[in-house]
Amino acid sequence: MLTSVFVYGTLKRGECRESLWPCSPASIQIGWTRGTLFHRDDYPAMQAGEDRVLGEFWSFADEQMPQVLRVLDQIEGTNQLGSDDLYHRVRVEVYATDDQSLGTAFGYHYATDPLADGFTRIVPAEPDAWIQWP
Repeated sequence: MLTSVFVYGTLKRGECRESLWPCSPASIQIGWTRGTLFHRDDYPAMQAGEDRVLGEFWSFADEQMPQVLRVLDQIEGTNQLGSDDLYHRVRVEVYATDDQSLGTAFGYHYATDPLADGFTRIVPAEPDAWIQWP
């Protein structure tokens, strides 16, 4: 079972939803994963892609993960009965800033076209530069 979650937006430390995590993590590390990142004033969206998206790798004890995923799925609008997904829960490979693997984590990718929903793509300043929100 995966015991880590990669976050890149409002669930990061210092952001508006940081207090919504249901459990204290065993550790939090800065990391990055491949994706395409979009922003709006209220929150970001990520989809599969090749840019290096910087975020946080939150690790939990095995027994905490069912509760963590239940709460995050509600926050992210994932797998909620009677509703289309806002985000899909996916597995992503995460790397430390020195490019060493941190492992596989759950992450959340935007379920529809971000551009159609008023997001703007965040473009790296140069190839392989990290991008992040905000």
